[in-house]
Amino acid sequence: MEVKSWLSSEPLAVKTRNRHLGYVRNILGIAQEWNLLDVDPLAKVSTFNDPHSKTAKVSILTPDQLEEFLRVADPDFVPFFALNAFTGLRQEEVIRLDWSEIKLDRCLIDLPFQKSKNRKRKLIEVSENLIAWLKPHEQLAGSVMPRKKLQLAFESAAKKAGILPWPQNALRHSFCSYAVASRGFDWTAAQADHSVRMLRERYWEVVAKDDATKYWGIKPTPK
Repeated sequence: MEVKSWLSSEPLAVKTRNRHLGYVRNILGIAQEWNLLDVDPLAKVSTFNDPHSKTAKVSILTPDQLEEFLRVADPDFVPFFALNAFTGLRQEEVIRLDWSEIKLDRCLIDLPFQKSKNRKRKLIEVSENLIAWLKPHEQLAGSVMPRKKLQLAFESAAKKAGILPWPQNALRHSFCSYAVASRGFDWTAAQADHSVRMLRERYWEVVAKDDATKYWGIKPTPK
């Protein structure tokens, strides 16, 4: 592929090459959405191999840690944090999410391609416990994100829950890890918009099935 050959010839770090390759994929995805391309010419093109990525450790929250974090979080941010923890949506996608796109009666989230990182429409399954977190806050329409400072709410909840330092990207990593343990690689890859290969490299046997069962059983405490 000429694009990959061109990136290989440039004096760039592996992560930068893969990032630029991702930009090209996004552009081609838009072209397909607009019916300017019949097929994606990069569909069978793999990313550049990063030897350092295989040594990176995935840090996740235990079920008890996540339960405590959600318990002490600002109530206005509970839907946002719960969506990050129990769906495969990326944080930027949750920030763009509108309540009208969350169909609790159908147990799914319909994220339009304009709000997706990879410019693809996403149909995300809503788990039973996530419904319990979202239902008290459900609205017909409006942003899921409160008009408050996210970083302040995040740091406050993490401190109250005693989760310091906070593991990088912990909510998304937790979703992927516990989803692989309970639902398998294919389902998790579809929900998190990851490749099965990447999941196998990073999330293979990270958590036990018993812990996964406990994770997906986390629900708000009745008042």
